[in-house]
Amino acid sequence: MTLPKIYVNGVLRTWGDELYGDDVHAVRPRKSGTGLKLPPRRPSSRTQRRASGVVRIRQALEATTRKAPEVVVKISGGGKGMKAIRAHLDYISRNGQVALENQDGDMLAGRDDIRDLKNEFRSGGFGIPEESTVREAFNIILSMPPGTDRNAVHDSVRSFAAEEFGENFRYVFACHTDEAHPHVHLCVIARSNDGTRLNPRKADLQDWRESFAAHLREHGIDANATRRLARGVTKVPVPQPVVNMQKKRGTEPERPQAAQDLEARRAKARNCSGTEQKVLRAYGAIARAMAESEDVRDRKMAIEIVQLVKQMPAVQLEQCRSQPNQPDRLATQLSGAKRSLEGPRSDGSEEPSR
Repeated sequence: MTLPKIYVNGVLRTWGDELYGDDVHAVRPRKSGTGLKLPPRRPSSRTQRRASGVVRIRQALEATTRKAPEVVVKISGGGKGMKAIRAHLDYISRNGQVALENQDGDMLAGRDDIRDLKNEFRSGGFGIPEESTVREAFNIILSMPPGTDRNAVHDSVRSFAAEEFGENFRYVFACHTDEAHPHVHLCVIARSNDGTRLNPRKADLQDWRESFAAHLREHGIDANATRRLARGVTKVPVPQPVVNMQKKRGTEPERPQAAQDLEARRAKARNCSGTEQKVLRAYGAIARAMAESEDVRDRKMAIEIVQLVKQMPAVQLEQCRSQPNQPDRLATQLSGAKRSLEGPRSDGSEEPSR
């Protein structure tokens, strides 16, 4: 018995959000510098054109199972006043040695251009005080693994920044080539041209990751932007500032004490979190449905999902096996999916090649 595609799509809709999050992002209200609420900002062109629903889930499944490179988008800090912003501009421009590009596409190179840019930020628009109690700029790093084409990363950041901030925010960015992984520093002035302030949250960072990945794909670079749990990654990464500081000291990077304590508690508990259980349950349900699909491509994907889950960190699977009922159900789903792919099909359809 094979399942029609409409049924498989229903399973993807039901379980896809557990893996890749909801593709319906609420538009949060804006606030002006005086605290007044303003009309919501209209959706970006990315929101209007990106894949959604089942198409988005299928694309994410394909990228995750083939282990497409994951993008990194993180806020490394922010200047509270012009003093901090000047220092950051000097750093990303290497004191004028590295060209900056602004929101208008103008190239700023040399000490004179950087000095003019600082004066523009200090006096232009609403102006930026020398010292401030709030962030007057956000320093964002966008990077890809070593070996990624640097020009494509640079061009992708250009289109990403224009789409996310170009309509209403001033910004500059610089591409650094002195490290193995291609990365770009993007400095965005927090107060927009209409007086509202940039106030990114965790959901915004995920949106930016998905947007950056989409632009990379448009420039011919395979890229993905999934959550760590969807890839079976449970370890807390070492913050980049800690790594940089320890490199300068000539010591090996160590995990922060908070991260070590967190992992110790997880190991002691010998079980997985509710979120991890949901992720594994979701993969099991999707793999079982796709293994019985009438579409040979779905059956191929079921094999890839099984292999993906098997390759997840052993500690995660071991923890889940200690949960009553849960491991047996998950094991049945995954092994059942594999058996249905290995055995002869009653409808005589072609088996997927391995």
